[in-house]
Order: sequence, then structure tokens, then C-alpha cells
Amino acid sequence: MSAQEEDINIIYALRGIQVLIGAGVGLETAMIHISKGGYGRISKDFSKAISGVKSGQKLENELSRLIKSAKSDDYRRLLNSMLNNVTSNTDLLSSLVQQATRAEEHRNDRLKRYVEDLSGLPEKSLIIGFLAPLILGLAAIAPFLLGNLDGIPGVTIPPLSTMMLVYKGGLFASVIILLLMLFSAKSKDPGV
Repeated sequence: MSAQEEDINIIYALRGIQVLIGAGVGLETAMIHISKGGYGRISKDFSKAISGVKSGQKLENELSRLIKSAKSDDYRRLLNSMLNNVTSNTDLLSSLVQQATRAEEHRNDRLKRYVEDLSGLPEKSLIIGFLAPLILGLAAIAPFLLGNLDGIPGVTIPPLSTMMLVYKGGLFASVIILLLMLFSAKSKDPGV
């Protein structure tokens, strides 16, 4: 499991636990609610932890196990706060508020960087997707447009077959470049 899978739902899980704890619900009940809530990896982890508690394990042992398998810093921070609450009876609610705010800032920063990385992509793709076929099309009809210049010394007009090969090859290269740009944008996706 990657950190990105954990980061996708961490803010929602943090806010959900925050609301439940703020309403007076206990930590274990909040975990049960999150385990049924569709928070992706977090729901699966909480479900396993609750199953372990129901089978006789201590909640702190289950939280420690989850901390060891957590990949995301924000998720690990949440689990540590929950563990500290269980072992030391710390103020979980204020910790959740701080963590949710920090996670939102972190997500906004990643999203901002992603938007900045892709800032020139629409212009580039428009140039390649629109101008390349236009220029290549003009090159393909060059033998027809410049056919009258064929007899002039020093002027050579390539045959139509060569120009059509250049046209088709250029279109193919344009499509490949557009696909590479798309995959590059997809690989930079912050997953937020």
C-alpha cells in the first residue's frame, strides 16, 4: 500500500473522527464508524483493528500494529494521537483539529505544485494538436503548390510520396508526443 492511498481519505477520516469525538462518542466507537464509512485504506485498517479488539487484543496493541504499517506521515500522526489518547488520556480533539488543518495545508500545497507543473500544458498540447497537423498538411501539398517551380535550376521539389510519408510520420509523432504529455501529467497527479 502506498502513502498516496492513505492520503486520499485522511482529511475526511480526521474530520469524521473529530466530529464523533466532539459529540462525545468514544474512540473505539469512532473507529467502528470509520471502519464502516468507506474511507479506503483507513476503513480497512480500522476494521482489522476493531476485529482484533473484539477477539481479545488491546486497542493500544492494534493501534501500534497500524502505526508500523502506515506509510503516510499524516496517517501515522493520526494513529499516534489515537494511541497517546488510549495510553495517556491526552486531548485527542484538539490534536485532531490541528492534524486536519495541517493535512489540508499539505494537500493544498501539493495541489498548488501540481497546477504550477501543468501550467503550460494546455498551450503546448494546443500547439502540437492544432499547428502540427496544419503545418504538416501544408508540407504535404507543397508538391502541388510549388510544382511550377520544378524546372528552375537549383530548386528541387520532393515527390508527393515523400511528402505524404513526412505528413503521416509527423502526425504519428504528434500523437505520440501528446500521449507522452498526457502520461507525464498523470504521473505528476498528487492524488488529492
